[in-house]
Amino acid sequence: EHDNPGDEDEVEIELRMGRFESLMDRRPLLLNSVLLRQNPHNVPEWQKRVDLLEGKPRDIVNTYTEAVQTIDPKLAVGKLASLWTNFCQVLRNQQAVGGCQNYI
Repeated sequence: EHDNPGDEDEVEIELRMGRFESLMDRRPLLLNSVLLRQNPHNVPEWQKRVDLLEGKPRDIVNTYTEAVQTIDPKLAVGKLASLWTNFCQVLRNQQAVGGCQNYI
């Protein structure tokens, strides 16, 4: 038995609030995932995803890699060349070995 049932309720509320805050923090990325599932050829949405991952260089490179492998140039919405240009800029800034040549 618990000495104070109010403490248990407080812990439960804290856990639920923590989950809610985590969900709210991830909301923009989750929404972006839904939009990319609806149209994986949407270049501006891929760029928005990269912007949401600011400060996570490995995730940014992985996202650009996934984007260029997923987007069919014939079905692309937006400027596909700008995605490639931005990707190369990221690789150059990170001084990736081989740079863009590894992806072209």
